[in-house]
Amino acid sequence: MSGTGVFDLDSLRDRKNRERLKQTGPKNQAHKGGEIHDDADTTVQLRRESLTVILQVSNVRDDAEVHRHIGINDALTFAQLHDVLVTCFDLPPEESPWHFYRVDKSVENGAGKDADSTNEEQRTESRRIDPSHHVAEFLWREEEVVEFTWGLWDFSLTVADIYPRDSGTPQALCVGGSGSFPGSRFDLTAINAELTGQAVIDEVLTYLTPPARGIIERSRLFDFVPLLQALDLSRDVELSPEILQKLSTLPREVTTEGHDAFWSVVLGLACMGAQDLMDAVTVTTMEALGWIDDDGEELTADEIWGMCEASTGVLASVGAWGPDAAAPVDRLDILRAVLRGVG
Repeated sequence: MSGTGVFDLDSLRDRKNRERLKQTGPKNQAHKGGEIHDDADTTVQLRRESLTVILQVSNVRDDAEVHRHIGINDALTFAQLHDVLVTCFDLPPEESPWHFYRVDKSVENGAGKDADSTNEEQRTESRRIDPSHHVAEFLWREEEVVEFTWGLWDFSLTVADIYPRDSGTPQALCVGGSGSFPGSRFDLTAINAELTGQAVIDEVLTYLTPPARGIIERSRLFDFVPLLQALDLSRDVELSPEILQKLSTLPREVTTEGHDAFWSVVLGLACMGAQDLMDAVTVTTMEALGWIDDDGEELTADEIWGMCEASTGVLASVGAWGPDAAAPVDRLDILRAVLRGVG
């Protein structure tokens, strides 16, 4: 059974009781009211690891569409998921009635058709979900669907992906979307800042060296906070004294522009993704900090890297990037050390 399956606890408990009865015989049994009772506690306790569920949430109307892609901890209750959706869609602060519904689809033969007919009809039934239930109870495999109603608006929640999570993964994160409702706006950075919470943001930023923390505070790109959570900056690093000595000299640039370029590159590298993604993060960060080229245009990734060649050269020499890059686990240690500060 997969880690996301549903356990039949009653059947499992009954089977365990039968096996115990065969093994122990009458010595552990007590008679009460004409029935046999086992003195031992036969409760079966099962523990599953939480997973990250990527939801595609859509509101489709005749005149407009609004979409969000949201990653959540499947241990959240539906009441907590409601709060996440209100934030992601920037819904008005009013007490509108809301409910979640499980969608059950079954296929039946069309009316008046014989059993061998290929003419079939699909029947859809919706059952209201108690908001105290956990997401994992209903959205535990890809393409599972739950409906959400908020006031007069209807939303469809479809599981797009499921994968393991660790202690550093945020409880909820909006990873993209399009459109907005009248009177609201789609501001990804503001959404994730609210989902993360100011207390968590403050805690994560305390692990950063002051220059790196200043980059995030000046750019207002709090989307970096979940990334930094995932990096687990509190973890001990295992780097040689030689590498630590080299990292302690960074950044080597002397201008404000060079310093900002260096930290923008480091944050891009911390994404540990494809080159296009890392370049996009670097460019976005420099743009948010207000840097442009001589023609007033957005700086390219190559231009930004060129502003901090001395420092990126050091990073390459210790395996943080380039053709001689170290293994991912070692690169993470290098980036943790740089972001926390060495020396």
